[in-house]
Amino acid sequence: MNEPAFVLHTRPWRETSLIAELLTPSHGRVGVVARGGRRGRRGAAGVLQPFSLLQVAFRGRGELKSLTSAEPEQALLLRGERLFAGLYLNELLLRLLQRDEAQPEIFSDYAGTLARLAHLESQHAARDMEPALRRFELRLLVALGYGFPLDQDVQGRAVEAARRYTLIPDEGLAVVGDTVRDAGYELEFEGAHLLALAADAFSEPAVLHTAKRLTRLALAGHLGGRPLHSRALFRRWQAVEGDDQRP
Repeated sequence: MNEPAFVLHTRPWRETSLIAELLTPSHGRVGVVARGGRRGRRGAAGVLQPFSLLQVAFRGRGELKSLTSAEPEQALLLRGERLFAGLYLNELLLRLLQRDEAQPEIFSDYAGTLARLAHLESQHAARDMEPALRRFELRLLVALGYGFPLDQDVQGRAVEAARRYTLIPDEGLAVVGDTVRDAGYELEFEGAHLLALAADAFSEPAVLHTAKRLTRLALAGHLGGRPLHSRALFRRWQAVEGDDQRP
């Protein structure tokens, strides 16, 4: 049975084949072998491209399935900052998703985020892609069971605009100085910014900055302490282009 899929990553395998990591709604992240996929222009390598929606079929029960068909359905073109944003999303999913676990919500969010990135006007892409990335990160945390309320602290009290909070990873927000449990957590967040995020109001630069710091802290413990390659690639591109936005 065919199902939709996006390619997160490919690598050569043996002499003529490819291993591809796919994102699908019913299997989540799934690894497949495209046998002979590197042969000629019409091989699977020409179809298994990132940011393209495919219809795929595969079989097998092991860690790696055998890809039996892959047909392109819709290609999304990402350039400049948007390309690195897409690579960042792919790397997050590769690092955070277990194989063969259904992820319909993550698949839908990923598809929607790619579409938003692809349709941004190039002259405003660096500015406008930030809300899309932060929303995806927050929803990803929730879908994986690592989410936390943005309008409530770990004691169950409503977040107050005038107070400052810190994030206790995998637990939630704590009022700064309110409990010894926040000792050692140096990053602080303004309550007003947290409430804006809870209301899905990402328009203010200060709120976006809070969102980036917050999601980076929340994700860090689940990334194994290893840096993200997509960020390093973006910094190198950034040095050439002279831009200061980053995933």
